Amino acid sequence: MLSQDDQNRWMFDHIPYRVRVAISRLNDLDDSILGVKAFIKEPVPESQEQAVYRRCETDAIWEGRLTAIRWLIEFVGVKQRRKDGKAIRCDVDQKEGSDVRITHIQGGIFFDLTKEAEAQRLANIWKGCTQASSHATNANHLPVDDKTAAEALKIVLRHLQETIYAGKNLGDYVLTTDPPEKWLGQPR
Repeated sequence: MLSQDDQNRWMFDHIPYRVRVAISRLNDLDDSILGVKAFIKEPVPESQEQAVYRRCETDAIWEGRLTAIRWLIEFVGVKQRRKDGKAIRCDVDQKEGSDVRITHIQGGIFFDLTKEAEAQRLANIWKGCTQASSHATNANHLPVDDKTAAEALKIVLRHLQETIYAGKNLGDYVLTTDPPEKWLGQPR
């Protein structure tokens, strides 16, 4: 278990940061997940220069989304086994000892792998994000489009809300311009 200060840092800074990265301009996210429509309408470029700038910006958003979704899926304890593609537990690295998972926070439990359809879907999306972003591959992997990204987020955000954010609203910490320091001194 992390110290109370570290738990607060994860609850009010690290996790909301990854969720914001993952939802940026994601039109397919069900607005019931965080309590409000969580995307920003795409501005229409007025010049070729603005269009190129937007392209660079949206490519960066996309790459960040893949990384954030992979991070969130690992955080709740799911990944894909290499040899057969089965959903398995993504536990902490015992050698390094610095990995953090949801179980290090009060109320945190790993995603239930016996929810086979959802667990396998998360594992497949984890693999798709890994191969599309973390390293160059030529292998067939699940394409992680907006619909797929939203599907993974729905599962992960629901799990976070039901466990470590129970009694709180995850959306309050994600959909804000307030710095995390606003909440860091508060008890969980």
